[in-house]
Amino acid sequence: MSFNPLKRRKYGSTKAVVSELFKQVGGIPRVMEILDIGRTRAYDLTDPNNDAELSLERVERLVRETESTVISEHFAFLAGGVFLPIETLDNDVDWHSIASRASLKNATNIGGILGSISPSSKTPGYIDADEARELIKKLDKQFSLLAHQRQLLISIIEAAEEEKEETE
Repeated sequence: MSFNPLKRRKYGSTKAVVSELFKQVGGIPRVMEILDIGRTRAYDLTDPNNDAELSLERVERLVRETESTVISEHFAFLAGGVFLPIETLDNDVDWHSIASRASLKNATNIGGILGSISPSSKTPGYIDADEARELIKKLDKQFSLLAHQRQLLISIIEAAEEEKEETE
């Protein structure tokens, strides 16, 4: 059973973020299991009309158990940044394949963004909240790709420095 909040929450509010966390965790039953709490308490934590708050310790437990990213995204935004998960790299990296995928994703993401504000889009020059949510997903993918490429470049530098130290 997936979590489906009943009440509308202000976008970006703490209760909205907790609701999204519960969705990413797998819904109320999974939250109840991980936190060892009842259904009413779990729903209270997402209810915008209830003062119940989720402790940082419990948030950490949910994130560790499920690898949810919404909390990191939220805090990065509050700090004026963006959360960019970076995939762990294998030692045997196919650089040509990565560059090819990067170029394709780049073109797709940028094309989607430009298409949404072009004169031929459904609402030329205007982006509504639903379109903005979709564009944010595309931008996040782009940022993630750039962060991944950055990590690959760092690994080249580190490998060269290790090689240099070994020869000295």
